[in-house]
Amino acid sequence: MARLKWREAYQEILDVCTRSALIAGVTPLLLDEPVLKLRAHLPSSAFIDMFVNVETEKVSFALIKEEQRIFGVDNTRGWHLHPFDTPEDHRPCDVTSFESFLAQVEQHKDKWDS
Repeated sequence: MARLKWREAYQEILDVCTRSALIAGVTPLLLDEPVLKLRAHLPSSAFIDMFVNVETEKVSFALIKEEQRIFGVDNTRGWHLHPFDTPEDHRPCDVTSFESFLAQVEQHKDKWDS
């Protein structure tokens, strides 16, 4: 996510969620500038938690199922991926937007939608 202001970051995530047929709704968990914490509800019991701190530029996206992260990406100590097969691993990756993360979730729907 490019360096954004708080409202821009919030709007960007909401726009991506609105365009996605996969997202059933979004619940704000924390809207306290400079921090955003949102939850995107999926048609199954899974959901996506999103965290953005525009001041520190910390970003985290996590697909959660049965109270466990099953896929994620964040930039704590450099951008890295927590892959579907081994979500406890940290594999280096490029900067990842929420739109790109959501596309990966959609592409691997068979791994979480049951």
